[in-house]
Amino acid sequence: MGVFMSKSTNVCLESIFLEGLEITPNCFGVLDDNRTVIYCNNHFASIFGVTKEQAIGQDTGTLLRHAWESKQGVIINTDDFEQWLANLNKLHDEVALNEFETDLIDGRWFKMTRVNLDSGHVMLLGVDITQLKNAQKSLEEAHQHIENLVNTDQLTGVHNRRAYHQIAKQECARAIRFNQPLSLLVIDIDYFKAINDNYGHIGGDEILKEFAQNCDKLLRQSDSLSRIGGEEFTAILPMTDNNDARLIAERIRAQIAQHPFYISKTCTGVNITVSIGCSSLTKEDNSMHDLFCRADKALYLAKHSGRNQVL
Repeated sequence: MGVFMSKSTNVCLESIFLEGLEITPNCFGVLDDNRTVIYCNNHFASIFGVTKEQAIGQDTGTLLRHAWESKQGVIINTDDFEQWLANLNKLHDEVALNEFETDLIDGRWFKMTRVNLDSGHVMLLGVDITQLKNAQKSLEEAHQHIENLVNTDQLTGVHNRRAYHQIAKQECARAIRFNQPLSLLVIDIDYFKAINDNYGHIGGDEILKEFAQNCDKLLRQSDSLSRIGGEEFTAILPMTDNNDARLIAERIRAQIAQHPFYISKTCTGVNITVSIGCSSLTKEDNSMHDLFCRADKALYLAKHSGRNQVL
């Protein structure tokens, strides 16, 4: 870097620039045509998990390998470092100006600008965007929290009616498009009005919460349990034909029937039963509403033919 003077102030701008580059929270580095670092500040060197003195004179491939092996500096998610590096070099060689974001182990983020100069040198400038990224993450978490509140039944913690309709639409469209099996259970707690009459709404709420927890444990991770009414629930079962759906429904019915539900008012266990209507996707179905109508009709028949059964 040659020494140059300002005509107006007769001062050495080189020393001012160098001092500024050391103080700035941003990173700056210059490479020669062999990708060797010929100048950098400490923030640039920290991308590789080394000091400025250690970085200068090293090629970026060696520095990146050090970061990958030591898990310091920039986060490099790959099992094949050589291929990853080859892809990176190819990208940088083909485009004269690259802009990208990179994150470091210590939580910092840089918005990088890489410029290939006509001289063969490469200049890299990174703006510290850590605060921006943290704010973005906080906003995303807040948005997700709001989404969870909007889509979650606040009493039981499972999906609510709104979420049920969203999931039902997505799962049914996927099953129809890819010709996959799909089933639906409509589950209703038997004689729930009597539970509220005997133990009050607080006791009824305790039953609902414990029921949802137990039912959710009996379902697979891919299944979706929703509370769509007072004591009425649905379970969407992707990739499940009618026979398997009935096995799942029967397992829920049997487990609930033998499980003592705790009510704090009496400090004792209370036994309940459930009736379940089951339906599966057919070639004539166009939406989950078709499945729901059949499952709801089956639930009605189960209720009026003795309860505590799957139809």
